[in-house]
Amino acid sequence: MSYILMEPEENLVGKVLGDDVVSDSGHFLLRKGMTLTTWHLQIIKNHQVKFVPILDQTPPLDLQISNIFRKKEELSQLYSANITSIKQLFQQSISNEVPSLQHFMKEYSPLLEKVIKGSSIFLELYHIKGFDEYTYRHSINVGLLSATIGRILNYPIETTIELGKIGFFHDIGKMKISNKIIQKEGPLTDEEFEEVKKHTIYGKEIIEQMDGADTVIQVAALYHHERLDGSGYPFGLEGDAIPMVAQIISVADAYDAITSDRVYREKYPPFHAIEELVNDVYRGKLNGNIVFPFVHHIVEGYVGNEITLSDGRRGTIIKLHYEELSRPLIIIDGEYLDLRIERSLSILDVMP
Repeated sequence: MSYILMEPEENLVGKVLGDDVVSDSGHFLLRKGMTLTTWHLQIIKNHQVKFVPILDQTPPLDLQISNIFRKKEELSQLYSANITSIKQLFQQSISNEVPSLQHFMKEYSPLLEKVIKGSSIFLELYHIKGFDEYTYRHSINVGLLSATIGRILNYPIETTIELGKIGFFHDIGKMKISNKIIQKEGPLTDEEFEEVKKHTIYGKEIIEQMDGADTVIQVAALYHHERLDGSGYPFGLEGDAIPMVAQIISVADAYDAITSDRVYREKYPPFHAIEELVNDVYRGKLNGNIVFPFVHHIVEGYVGNEITLSDGRRGTIIKLHYEELSRPLIIIDGEYLDLRIERSLSILDVMP
C-alpha cells in the first residue's frame, strides 16, 4: 500500500483504497477496498485529507522481501566497512601525520552517495544497538543526516555532498579527549565537562592539518555546539553569527545523539527526538527553517509503519497531524486512536 499526496492532485479515479480514510477529526469517511470515483474524491477534498492510502499493484511477496533485504544488506555492509576503516583513520588523526581528506573519503564516499541517491536511513540508524564505537558511528551518522538535510532543503547536489563530508568530521576533536571521560558511565564533573567542550577547538586544529580539507569543515567542527540564543559553546555566539552550515550540523548532531545508545543511557525513540528538536526551536536554540522540514521528512517516512505505544499496544501510523507531528493518528485492531487526544500515551518504538 502507498500513500498518495492529494496536493498536487493525482489521478486517483479507479484506484482501490488500501485502508480506511479518516478525517483529521477522526471521522470515518471511506472504507478500505472501495474503488474511487470523482464523488469519493470530492469527499476527501472537502475534509482536507492530505494522504490517500492506495492499494499498490505489487510484485510477489517473496520478491518484495528479497529486494528489501538485499538493499538493507548493501547499506549494512557499507556501514560496517566504514566503522572499521574510519576508526583507524580517526585514531591516526591524533598522531604526527593526519590522513588526507581523500584518505578519509575513500570508504565513506560510497555510503554517502547511496544515501544521497535516496536510501532511507532513519530507522536503519535508529535500530543499530549498543554504544560500542559510538564516536565513529556518530560521525558517520551525522554526516549522512547532514546530507539528508541538504537534500530536504533542496540544496544543489554539490552542496549536499559537501554537507555529508562536513558532518562526518564534526566530532573528530573527541579523539583528543581522554577515553576515561568519553566512556564514563556516570555524570561528568564540571572539570570533565569543560574538557569535553574543548573537542570543538581540538577538531578545528586537527582539520587544519588535514590535506584537502577547506575552512568550512573547520568552521562546522568549531561551531556545531553553538546555539542561536547564545547558550552554546565554545564562544556563546548568537543568531546569524553562527554560520548556517554549523546550524545544519547541530540539528543532525542533536537528532543522532538522542536516538543513539550512549554509555550512560539507552537511546530515546525517534518521536522523543522530534519533540526535543521542535522544543529547542521554541526555546530559541535551533533554527526552525532547518528543524521543521527535517522532522516532517522523518515522520512522513513512518506513515504505514508499525509502532509500539507506551502502554505496550502495537498499532500502525495512518495519518499525520502537521501541527503536532509527534502525535499522529494510529489504528489498533481496526480502532482509531488520536494521540493528540490521548495525551497520556506516546510512541515508544517504530518498527522497520
